[in-house]
Amino acid sequence: MSISESPFGCCLLGPLFSLGSALLFPSYWFLDRILSSVICTSVERAQGPGQRIACLLLGLPFFLLLFLVSLPLAVVGLLIWAPLHQVRRPFCYQKNSSSVSTHPHHENGGSFTFVSANLCLLPDGLARFSNLGHTQRRTALISHLLSVSQKSSSQSNDHGSEDAASICSTDDVLAMVETMGREDNTEFQGYVSLNFPHDVDFICLQEVFDARASRKLRHALASSFPHILYDVGPSGPYKCGFKFFNSGLFLASRYPPIAAKYHYYHNSRGEDALAAKGLLCVQVLVRVTEDKQRIVGYFNCTHLHAPEKDANVRCQQMSLLLQWVSEFQSEQRETGDIIAFDILCGDLNFDNCSLDNFVEQNHELFGVYKDPCREGPGRDRPGTVGTLLRQEFIYHEVLKTPENLKRTLLSDRDRRLYIAPPLPQDVEHDEQQWTGRRIDYILYRNSPLMLPLVVERFQFITGLAGLSDHIPISLKLSVSLPVNTSL
Repeated sequence: MSISESPFGCCLLGPLFSLGSALLFPSYWFLDRILSSVICTSVERAQGPGQRIACLLLGLPFFLLLFLVSLPLAVVGLLIWAPLHQVRRPFCYQKNSSSVSTHPHHENGGSFTFVSANLCLLPDGLARFSNLGHTQRRTALISHLLSVSQKSSSQSNDHGSEDAASICSTDDVLAMVETMGREDNTEFQGYVSLNFPHDVDFICLQEVFDARASRKLRHALASSFPHILYDVGPSGPYKCGFKFFNSGLFLASRYPPIAAKYHYYHNSRGEDALAAKGLLCVQVLVRVTEDKQRIVGYFNCTHLHAPEKDANVRCQQMSLLLQWVSEFQSEQRETGDIIAFDILCGDLNFDNCSLDNFVEQNHELFGVYKDPCREGPGRDRPGTVGTLLRQEFIYHEVLKTPENLKRTLLSDRDRRLYIAPPLPQDVEHDEQQWTGRRIDYILYRNSPLMLPLVVERFQFITGLAGLSDHIPISLKLSVSLPVNTSL
């Protein structure tokens, strides 16, 4: 069983949908330019008021006029585009059979590396609210960094010891060779790394809302990742409302997906109700045994409700998430299936150190999935760092290059200045274990019904410094696969 590439059941609907999108694009772009003329980043503010005034006096009226002129085209495009969403599958699938897909083959086992990153690839005008401008330029750089990291698989140092530093430990994992001179630490090592791992099998991205950004990412990653799920979630008229954006989820995989399903969080509210945030469940085929048993993996991507005070909304979404994952796996499970891994990742929009996130920290989710950097509710393992940067400092000298950001993360003093602090900010927190807000997660399930696994490596990656307000993370699992299996 495989997933069809077209999101439509009829081959004629795809071109028609593209035509509607093309007619909408001019108005979309001019409106984006209007917002970009009004909202500036910290870099632009530092350049003085002259450029900003010129943009307001010249750019704003010009793009407003063009927007009004383009509206008739947009109305026609909307009449074509909107109804097609009612019959469109809530995700697209790109398959590239010419990709060079290399898998870690081991006679008695295998390893799987997962990456999760929130890229804030909104239209340029909206990205500026997070102090991030030039979405297309950032996308080009991010795409290059991701693709180059996967084309450098000839590097012999699998753990990146030259640019990695030990930051945390856990109890149920393999010993590592590189201990950065600390012989007493023989357990699992997490790292602050300059670069992405070169052996990534799955990339889960959040906030890839812009269609042009998605296209650039797909083009750059296609040579290394033959299977990409994108444009996930509905947009346009949906039930009784209108979704201006889809979920923003984007999944690139070296392994073929054999089933996928998307669920929309119906309880979103406020600004989050403008996007169709939800959960993407994917089943991938890892290998097949000599007895024709499938070895499968489950990969679940999500982006939870953002407003900080809405803890109950996030908890409801996590409960729905667990229900949907269970239902999906029950539906797709075949007799004799062997489960290699079950991963949940994404931006959960709460951390494990804020008093305001007490309810989320104690949710049953953490009884089902394990967090390699979590010691318990409200306490992370020593050395764990936050993944949310203070937006006003994104272009500051200490954060805008991978090397400087790495030094900042490894400095207790600098982390307190540049990583988003726990909430509420007017309450004293544990000074001995100040991690900052770690809201990006890669969780894994370890069950007797699955193949034995251990956590081999966890990384906080600084390679996207100056390109996002989040720090990407990576998890590598070592799984004991059966002998004599084939792809």
